[in-house]
Amino acid sequence: MDRNEQLAVGRRLLGHIDGRTTDLADAMFHNRVDAYSDRERAVRERDRLFRSQPLFMGLSSRLSKAGDYITEDVAGMPVLLVRGPDGAVRAFANVCRHRGAPVAEGCGNARAFVCPYHAWTYDAQGRLLGVTDKAGFAGLDIGAHGLVRLPAGEKHGMIFVRATPLREGESAEIDVDAVLGSFVADFAALRPETFPLYSVDRITPRINWKFAVDTFLEGYHIPHLHRKTIAPYFIGNCGTFDSAGRHGRMCVPRTSIEALRTLPDDQRNLRPHIIAIYQLFPNTIVIWQVDHIEIWRAFPGRDDPGRCDIEFTLYRPADSDRPDAYWAKNRDIAIRTVLDEDFPLGERMQIGFESGATEEVIYGRNEPSLVHFHNSIRSALGVVACASPSS
Repeated sequence: MDRNEQLAVGRRLLGHIDGRTTDLADAMFHNRVDAYSDRERAVRERDRLFRSQPLFMGLSSRLSKAGDYITEDVAGMPVLLVRGPDGAVRAFANVCRHRGAPVAEGCGNARAFVCPYHAWTYDAQGRLLGVTDKAGFAGLDIGAHGLVRLPAGEKHGMIFVRATPLREGESAEIDVDAVLGSFVADFAALRPETFPLYSVDRITPRINWKFAVDTFLEGYHIPHLHRKTIAPYFIGNCGTFDSAGRHGRMCVPRTSIEALRTLPDDQRNLRPHIIAIYQLFPNTIVIWQVDHIEIWRAFPGRDDPGRCDIEFTLYRPADSDRPDAYWAKNRDIAIRTVLDEDFPLGERMQIGFESGATEEVIYGRNEPSLVHFHNSIRSALGVVACASPSS
């Protein structure tokens, strides 16, 4: 957020604190538990949300120099993301054009990618450089057998990919500004390009991917579930919500915001006193902390709607002189809060969703981020509320 937006959010939060209120959705939202457990619904989500939408892949510092690459399974599409010698980020299906083996694993830096099966070799721009046993492949059109291109885009220090092969006549460049919509100004002000990667953690809880996102979309639970950990630092069930298309931004106040009451606007610095939580549709949470950025990305399990794969990354500011121990502590707090409190309870809730004991869950008006998120999912899937067991 730029300064004017921060000040406006701060005034809204102080007003809520005074009135013991919070931003409200227009109405309560009823969601069938099948949305978290139905296999047919999971297939639709994979196709329409994860294979058809531009997905956030991380900040630019994940690929800081030419030759840097990362690989990832995105809802069944093996993805190779690489920064080329020209500085551009490109995405490919991580599938050799000979027999389908992955040409890269994990992350690292490479001038070329060599398939481990038969050593077919590709460059950082996806071109097939050569094959072994040339006589066996005499007549093969080398130029037509490069890695399959996926659309990708990079701007504001943010990288996006669509996990579906490039269509004929389609631009290989994703318009990042169009993806971010009215949140462009927020991220331009945040300057993600100035935050290098500090850590990467991956976990596989037994919860639906949407529940993983839900965890971050309301402060209603903070005074209760987190009463012994982070609750003393936040004002629970109090926040602002703003949308940008299918994306959302929730801001929650730290208790320290009270120190700003006596200051005029030109002396107020909101950043130490609020946490901005961005939900980038469909599966990403970007948390603008006091002095760093935390990002959670959730992906559906391959065969089980009751499982998901989650990546947590922490990015620290490039100009910070704080020691590694400080960032390690911040990472540990984030990981431990979620792994020891949120997700263990979520796994028990997932069992409840699958038990058949209830047909629906209810999001209150005081949970507008949740309401917006699930309304956005219904819209993207073309689902009418309660039209079927999988709605």
